[in-house]
Amino acid sequence: MDEPERQALHDQLVERREALRQLLSGRDESTERVEIDNSCQSLLSRVEAQQGREMARAIRARWERELARIEGALRRMENDEYGDCFVCGEPIPLARLQNDPSVTRCVECAESE
Repeated sequence: MDEPERQALHDQLVERREALRQLLSGRDESTERVEIDNSCQSLLSRVEAQQGREMARAIRARWERELARIEGALRRMENDEYGDCFVCGEPIPLARLQNDPSVTRCVECAESE
């Protein structure tokens, strides 16, 4: 991979990192416990509220995992260790990195996992 391609991947990672940080920095009211007045709410409403909180928690956890992968990719770039498969050591194809610059495995190793 040449320097302009590497820089484009770096920029893509930084942009997504900042977007995730912004999403994660806000107070997430959708995951907070909500007191529901049982006299006014049906069982279905309580179940829907709980389901909504669980979905919000799952999304937040996914964002946190993605942020960790991105920060790892940026560290590997700084240490000149970026772009090689963690398993076989071969270069990860540029098209795969362009699709997701935080990947750590080539297609063959990812499929065999």
